Amino acid sequence: MVALSDGSILLMGGIEEDAYTHDVWRSEDSGATWSRVAEEPRWPPRVYHSSLLLPDGSILIMGGLFWDGEQFIEYNDVWRSTTRGALWTKVTDEAAWTARDGLTSLLLHDGSILVMGGWDKTGQKNDVWRSNNKGISWSQITHRAGWPVRAYHSSVLLPDGSIVLMGGYFEDDDQWSYYNDVWRSTDNGATWTEMTSDAEWSPRDGHTSVALPDGGILLMGGRDDDMRYNDLWHSADSGATWTEITPETGWDARDRHSCVLLPDGSILLAGGWSYDGIKTFTYYNDVWRLPTTDVTQQNPSHLYEAPGSYSVTLRAFNAAGFSTITKEDLITVTEPAPAETPAPLATPVPEETPDQPPTPEASPAVYAPVLLLITGLIVFWVRKEE
Repeated sequence: MVALSDGSILLMGGIEEDAYTHDVWRSEDSGATWSRVAEEPRWPPRVYHSSLLLPDGSILIMGGLFWDGEQFIEYNDVWRSTTRGALWTKVTDEAAWTARDGLTSLLLHDGSILVMGGWDKTGQKNDVWRSNNKGISWSQITHRAGWPVRAYHSSVLLPDGSIVLMGGYFEDDDQWSYYNDVWRSTDNGATWTEMTSDAEWSPRDGHTSVALPDGGILLMGGRDDDMRYNDLWHSADSGATWTEITPETGWDARDRHSCVLLPDGSILLAGGWSYDGIKTFTYYNDVWRLPTTDVTQQNPSHLYEAPGSYSVTLRAFNAAGFSTITKEDLITVTEPAPAETPAPLATPVPEETPDQPPTPEASPAVYAPVLLLITGLIVFWVRKEE
């Protein structure tokens, strides 16, 4: 699923009851209603593929898996549409990376594309590949990234250009594992730093994640051997630490769903599936929307409750598209100053009043110093008048 610059959404391929699909659907009202754009495009039916929106508005779909009734067929083809999903052209029949499913792909700020990890006929992968020409040719960035081999993970590109990869699944003949580690690359996938080996959310695969305009990350859903999830987690520090927003979002627990960030900053979740552990598979075609802001004022205000440095993101959008700008560490919030303790009131010293105050005519020397201390004179007057 991809969100186009005009706010419409495309959903492509997948699996339904006993069938793999390759139809294309579009929604122009944030997922409320859908129209079929292409019933049988030229690319074969598939699931667990990856799709991207390119800067020129064209759409790529790549990789994935198909069951022909006898065996699984994995793909490493790349297809492109310049007609909002209606017509498709094969970019390459066999990319340099091996045929696989459960991969993730990202569009970098310079317009190049990354493909990371996945599952081919030899097992799970931890390689990284890059294309600078819209998927026509590919070069290997690294054969073995710093993170362990995996599939069905998630990855996001942050506004600062760094890449964050999260969770996933590993299996071989002797064992299988779910991950809840988080890795970050600041050089387009060449080298990686482990942000955490044990995130606050439980190990899982089949989850989704979204990068917010302010640099935060949301992670939702997924599954492990025992259960499926419908929780929602947020990280404000590139995946190093996480806070649970809610353990139950309202939509049914699931994995393999799709999730996109819309131009207005809201998040759309669609589809997925679940399994009761015995024999029943449930496939979803519901659509859920999470608003991340409801600010429409020209000069909005916000109350910060904790000290720190805060970045501010502005996203403007209309029917033609959207534009986002972020000011890093624009606002600094400090601890409130301690309340001042008022000084104790001074105890007034009573003044001696002469029995017969002299008059200026009689004794000008007495009044001369008093006229120089005008404040004291005024105080004296007030006291006297009291």
